Amino acid sequence: MTAQTVVQALTKADAEEQVAIRKQSVALILAFAVLFVLHLAPGFTGMTLVGLKPQSQTILAIFLWFIICMITDALPKAVVGLVGPTLVFVLAGYKIPDAFKAFTTDAFFLASGAFIYAAIMMGTPLGKRIALNITTALKSARVTRILLGLSFADLAIGGVLPTVSETALFLPIAKGVSGLMRGREHLPESKRINTAILLMITGLFPLFTGPLILTSHFPNLQLVAHFQQALKISITWMDWFVYNLPLWGLLPILFAYVVWYFKLNKLEIPNADEELPKLRQELGKITRPEIWALVCILLGLVMWVTEGTLHTISAGMVSLLVVLLLFLPFGKVAFKNISQHIMWDVWVLLGGAISLSGALETSGVGKWLADIIVSPIKGAVGLSPIVVLLILVFGFHIARAGIVSAVAMGAVFIPLATGVAQQLGMNTLAFTLIVTNCLSYAFFLPISITAFMIAWGASGESGWKVIKFGVPLSIIANIYVILTQSAWLAMLGFPLK
Repeated sequence: MTAQTVVQALTKADAEEQVAIRKQSVALILAFAVLFVLHLAPGFTGMTLVGLKPQSQTILAIFLWFIICMITDALPKAVVGLVGPTLVFVLAGYKIPDAFKAFTTDAFFLASGAFIYAAIMMGTPLGKRIALNITTALKSARVTRILLGLSFADLAIGGVLPTVSETALFLPIAKGVSGLMRGREHLPESKRINTAILLMITGLFPLFTGPLILTSHFPNLQLVAHFQQALKISITWMDWFVYNLPLWGLLPILFAYVVWYFKLNKLEIPNADEELPKLRQELGKITRPEIWALVCILLGLVMWVTEGTLHTISAGMVSLLVVLLLFLPFGKVAFKNISQHIMWDVWVLLGGAISLSGALETSGVGKWLADIIVSPIKGAVGLSPIVVLLILVFGFHIARAGIVSAVAMGAVFIPLATGVAQQLGMNTLAFTLIVTNCLSYAFFLPISITAFMIAWGASGESGWKVIKFGVPLSIIANIYVILTQSAWLAMLGFPLK
């Protein structure tokens, strides 16, 4: 690289950094302008938004500040997570334990354990080893068989890894598989195979499995914490699994849709049945730390499943006890090698989002927002609960389109859905769970969810092509969730109305 090239690269990097700083500065000015205008309005003008008390209007202002900062990345995630509850204490007059309530909840500690398990999968070869062992077991060069093997691997690891971590783990594996087509990239079938593998394995399958397992998706933890904190409703790991059983039916639908859309039947990846085992062999023999980590994680899974039957230790405390076991000296799992893969910033952001969600509920802001949304629907007499769900869910998807972060989505829509359910006289658990799940299946835009955005970027496809692929899939998934899960929850004793 010449000196001129280096200078040009540095100049370009400086320019990009300056643009990023300007964007962050504008976003911060907007966030604080909204915050202080709404917070100070009652004091200066004596006016509040109709139906809100001054304190509630301040909570709304903090909530909007929080969302703007999250969506625009105006501040680091951990800073937003800590400052949000701090503003609730300073500006809204909440006591410190109430403002930071989520940081003492079981769901918050469950998330900490889940993040550490995910870091072990990322910081050791264990995650890749599991994925490649399952994929190579099918011993085939057929694209559909390879996709099936990678899907099973996704499923096996998905209960431990949050969605974004799962995407990060499977991206190099998916790239490795598509890399077997070097020299044939120009062929139409090769492009279809490459796009299908990257979109499905890196983005869609982690997102489709996310709502199935409590620890796999940030909004799951937020919903459980919100219910426990605001409504005194407790949901165990096993409860969550049972409530969401119908959603497993979406996995074969996803597989069939991808195979049909990209016309993958009878296509092959040359030498894949030989090259994939070589990738597995490159990892070497399984090590003692990996074996110990796998044993501990499986023990934690058993403890989560048997909560309430064999023991009464909550899921969050189980996750911390497993962390203790993981790092016992004889296990030889080095914390310094794992800590760099732990999403500390997202963990703190999650705590702030859950805390703010509770403040929205206790201040009445959630009910106030719900009233605005529900008013037009209340005027339509005779609508069935299913029709109401369809209208609201697809309406929420319009607002949800610009919220890439799963944590931000949960922070916005979980308290809102709870308030809407109460206003419409619907079962709060069933309604909120279905709405939150539907909003997790949002592939209308390639930038709609972080994992899907990463997969789109890796595929190299145009945004319009991904939209044409994602819109029908989103509609199918949402209608499926509404129809099947509402019927299933009614059978379990949670009818919509």
